[in-house]
Amino acid sequence: MQIPFGEWLPDQPEHGKQGANVATNVYYAQNTYKRFPSLVSYSTNAAGSENSTGAGSFRDNSNTVYNFVSTTDNIYQLTSGAFTSRKASLTGNADDFWTFTQFGEYVIASNGVDAVQFYLMGTSTNFAALTSIQTAGTCPVFRVSGVVRDFLVTGNIVNSTNRIQWSGINDITVWSGKQSDLQDLPGSGGQVVAITSGEVGYVFRQNQIIRMDYVGGATVFRLSVISPNRGAMFGRTVCQDNRRVFFYADDGFYEISGDTVIPIGAEKVNRFFDLDLNKAYSDRICAAVDPFNQLAMWLYPSKNNTSNTTGICDRIIIYNYVTKKWSLAKANASSIFSQFIGAYTVELMDILSENLENIHASLDTDFWSGGQMLLGGINEDYKAAIFSGTSNECEVETSELEPFPGLRANITGVRPIVDAAATVTVKTRERLADDKTESSSSSMVTSGINPVRESGRYVRANIKVASGTTFNHAQGVDLVASRAGQRWVIKLI
Repeated sequence: MQIPFGEWLPDQPEHGKQGANVATNVYYAQNTYKRFPSLVSYSTNAAGSENSTGAGSFRDNSNTVYNFVSTTDNIYQLTSGAFTSRKASLTGNADDFWTFTQFGEYVIASNGVDAVQFYLMGTSTNFAALTSIQTAGTCPVFRVSGVVRDFLVTGNIVNSTNRIQWSGINDITVWSGKQSDLQDLPGSGGQVVAITSGEVGYVFRQNQIIRMDYVGGATVFRLSVISPNRGAMFGRTVCQDNRRVFFYADDGFYEISGDTVIPIGAEKVNRFFDLDLNKAYSDRICAAVDPFNQLAMWLYPSKNNTSNTTGICDRIIIYNYVTKKWSLAKANASSIFSQFIGAYTVELMDILSENLENIHASLDTDFWSGGQMLLGGINEDYKAAIFSGTSNECEVETSELEPFPGLRANITGVRPIVDAAATVTVKTRERLADDKTESSSSSMVTSGINPVRESGRYVRANIKVASGTTFNHAQGVDLVASRAGQRWVIKLI
């Protein structure tokens, strides 16, 4: 009998489902789990002494990388592994999150409180107020922004939280003329919390999503409501990989495809996430994509982290948007974001990969010349970090099955179908109403089997791969079981 690990399905019953009960520090690829790397810091200093309130990563036309991180009182630039202040004496608080948006060679930064800031890549040393380069009209103070076609589109304007306003066409110095305009969004959709970028833009309100299409003329943009009663819980729960847009609403996880809002977490992870989230710090949820591995992720504070008094997040829920499968990871960080890495030195390569064998790009490719986007973040020590380490223990557990329906099974061994040494425990129970009995942890012997001694009607196998151990595939286990003096090998792959 063959039973796969399958995708992680915490919202479904533990018994009988075609999926894993546990999938931690891994992500689901095609018919296998792969190790999700741990967070490794690489900056020589910290970005201040408090949680990050925003981050952005950009490239100019010469492929030079610019990474910025904000706190309540400062905007820092990360250059050659060190943070340098580029704007001090800011006045926002911990809930005034910064949005960073690239418009041509400009980086625009805003938090809805301080003056909107700009940085001209290749020219600027520090951020400066956008008002200093305006030539027509006045750019509003706004919380969120995106670039739709050739316009900087802003939202959640001071004193007009349901308003969007856009610049002149291909000109952020113009806010009167050149097709610039504003629109107050009607209805009870709530304040604007996020705006995505691209040929088409999506304006996220708390309880509504609006699509923006450029039509020109006096209208400029056609606004179409594609989700009248559902929006984004917070702006930082929205992430994007080109035309793919993902978000977390108050009732679960979704993806936008054209005009369609598609549920991706229903009957899979929505209930788990709602119960696991520390709602006192729910505004700390931070979404990002890993375009290299095609993963959308949400960093969040779990309620089980009882020592968390600062809002540092400790878990990441992971969605592979190709296989459409979920998993979970552990990471202590204040934010995650898609991050361009500059040209690599030998020293930086050593930091980013604890073992050269773990580097996903060949050393003779142009990857190491810089400009590649990877998943990074700001760790609990407020240093720049990237997901490249092996320090996390990985764990996967099969669904619960009944090897011999109606009869007890004697388990004598488990062979992990994993390309690494793994420890095994077996969990059993006689009735579904009973507590589970767990075997002692068993290490692998030279035959590849982990010897165990356990019996019960309902059985599941749990495998763990120790921290510091690399592997490429975790597919399942061979369960050595018998009944009534008969011996069978049951494959769970």
